[in-house]
Amino acid sequence: MTTPTTPRTATRIVFLAEDDFMSPPAPFRTGAAGVVRFAEDDSLEMDERVKLSANAVHALIGHGVLDRLNELDLEGAVGRGVPVLIRPGLIEDARTILYAADPTTYGQEWEFLVDRDEGPPPVEFRVRVVNREYQIALVRLIDVFNRASRHGDAAWITI
Repeated sequence: MTTPTTPRTATRIVFLAEDDFMSPPAPFRTGAAGVVRFAEDDSLEMDERVKLSANAVHALIGHGVLDRLNELDLEGAVGRGVPVLIRPGLIEDARTILYAADPTTYGQEWEFLVDRDEGPPPVEFRVRVVNREYQIALVRLIDVFNRASRHGDAAWITI
């Protein structure tokens, strides 16, 4: 059964504009990733290598990539807004997850619900994924993990 909507009860849908991918308004989120080097004095040096747009972040979330990364034995949970360490022994597993994510976008349009404010009126915040930009972000993340792996370093990601 369809519930009739009136202007008072109709859900307003807010889509993230491409111009706002790198500096989105709340509740949309961005992220970053990089390499972690271990110094001789046991300190860590975090080198940011890639910024993740809201488009890429919400595609990673919507396609379940964050869930799969969080199934690894990481030093924290990706998606909570803090850097999460990916130890050298897990880099290959994380990279495999990213490689598998790339073909999921081919030839299709994707739209994901980011958040919902119950209102009144209710408001849904959504992103229509720009696949090409998302695929470039995946390639850049894979490059970060490759670079870390080649040098025996760790990686980090924040979303």
